[in-house]
Amino acid sequence: MAKIKFILQGKTTNSQIYLRLSLSKTISYKRKTGYSIDYKDWSSSTGFPKTNNPFNKNLKVDLKNLEVFIEKELNSSNTDGVDISSVWLKDSIAKCLGKSDGREFNYLIDYTEKYIDSLKYNTSKDGKKGVSVATIKKRTTILNKLIKFQAKTKTRLKVKDVDLSFRELFIDFLDQEERLSEGTIGRYLKEVKTICTDAQKNNIEVSSQLMHFKGFTSESYKVTLTFKEIEQIKKTIFKDELLEAAKNWLIIGCFTGQRVSDLMRMNMSMIEEHYGFEFIVLTQQKTKKIVQIPIHKEVKSILDSLGGKFPSIFSKNKDSNSALFNKRLKIVCKGAGITYLTEGSLRGEKSKRLEVGEYPKYKLVASHICRRSFATNFYAQKKYPTPLLMNITAHGTEKMFLNYIGKKPIDYGVQLAKIWAEDIA
Repeated sequence: MAKIKFILQGKTTNSQIYLRLSLSKTISYKRKTGYSIDYKDWSSSTGFPKTNNPFNKNLKVDLKNLEVFIEKELNSSNTDGVDISSVWLKDSIAKCLGKSDGREFNYLIDYTEKYIDSLKYNTSKDGKKGVSVATIKKRTTILNKLIKFQAKTKTRLKVKDVDLSFRELFIDFLDQEERLSEGTIGRYLKEVKTICTDAQKNNIEVSSQLMHFKGFTSESYKVTLTFKEIEQIKKTIFKDELLEAAKNWLIIGCFTGQRVSDLMRMNMSMIEEHYGFEFIVLTQQKTKKIVQIPIHKEVKSILDSLGGKFPSIFSKNKDSNSALFNKRLKIVCKGAGITYLTEGSLRGEKSKRLEVGEYPKYKLVASHICRRSFATNFYAQKKYPTPLLMNITAHGTEKMFLNYIGKKPIDYGVQLAKIWAEDIA
């Protein structure tokens, strides 16, 4: 009598769940189900997830449904005289996964939708389930680009169609039709390859050229404000209260090193005292990491001037607030005389795409300049070891941190030379 059992292969936080079909003592087949789980949440005795949370309870139901489906397929195949094999099992699992919503996962759009749906089952490095809303939004953007591209080519694309020819056509489409920057195009290519690699793991046929399908990066211009420029901005007084608020947020940002999504939700309730020092303690929205930021004297000065409160925001809507902040930052920096030419990239009015050139620096200023200025200004100072700065910016590795501020090998030499010079003196 045939037996079906679900098993894990490996012990990781994202272990693949396999279905093993045993037809006899000597004949059995094993295939991936497309589901994964933290091995700690798996019961090897029952062959199902532990029912210790809603996620695992639902996953157990899905696996039981798959078990019933395979049993029915097996009975039908035996009646019809169909040979049971590893390929049969793979096709039956795929048929079951596609049965629930009518999608065909060997097609690129259908699989991309499935890929996005399955992100909620992922396990992050810190052991938490699911991904951020921002991650879902980014993957959905890729899906929308693929849908547009498919409409343009008037072809229903399969996952196996993602080859080097597809790559060239997709690059041209993103460049000429969507007017995207080179860096964005390169990132989208990497995402498409990730989706196809995931499909391959789930027994979907992919192109033999997929291993050669690569994305790329482009040079990015890392614009920052120096301490001198920040002081220049601080001394500039604006009669417009909204511009004064934008100025204060900019200064706070340059001394706290946070993304705008975390910067502009800072409030008095986040201020804590430890060992006689005041800190801003928050959980970053993007990384979910808790950061403890010492309150710098420049930040303290602004809070004291506002009665202990943070500056007012510009809109209750997060996206609108960020857009208004960016708009006013440019006005603030222009008013403070940050107008000298600086190399960077701006979106051209006619071309509607990023164009590299020299522009008045205030035009290149955006909210991200706060975090990058913090990291750049305090880096390579003996009083501020890189690990301490990384603890504030929440970069995962020193390589990521140094790439973020654009430091090259020559910078290490200069840093060492300065330290030796101080030691000799």
